[in-house]
Amino acid sequence: MNTAPSPPKKSNALFIVLGIVGVLLVLLAGTCAVGVFFVKKTTQEIAENLADGGMVLVAPPEVKAELAGPKKDYVGSWRSLSGRSSLDIDSDGNLRLEKDEGGGKETYTMPIAAFRGDDIEVKPVVTLRIEVEEPPHQLPSGRWQMKAKGVTFQR
Repeated sequence: MNTAPSPPKKSNALFIVLGIVGVLLVLLAGTCAVGVFFVKKTTQEIAENLADGGMVLVAPPEVKAELAGPKKDYVGSWRSLSGRSSLDIDSDGNLRLEKDEGGGKETYTMPIAAFRGDDIEVKPVVTLRIEVEEPPHQLPSGRWQMKAKGVTFQR
């Protein structure tokens, strides 16, 4: 009796490998799409800031004029009541803020870009607003006090 040999069994290994490669390609494409979205959004924000005057490297003349006039009380070295934070503003419009209170630590050293009411704006690349809750005012003791970013400063 002459029987034909049975055909060899097909291995599923090739299909498993191709399936895994397909899943990895889909994951890679999704990751790239998310990356492109993030880069596009970040690039758009930077472009908007550059269109809005860009990075401020030196305080503009308007800021210096305000610091010599209506905002002259801002000029000086301010220290928090706890002594852990400081705010220094000079007449040329340079600002240095070291905040080490309220659970976070922040440090800014840059020129003032503008005043918005009592608030101070700086523009390293994006506009940051330093909210001034209480503008500088003189206390009965003769000391000066202001409150910015939730911290009370005196000089």
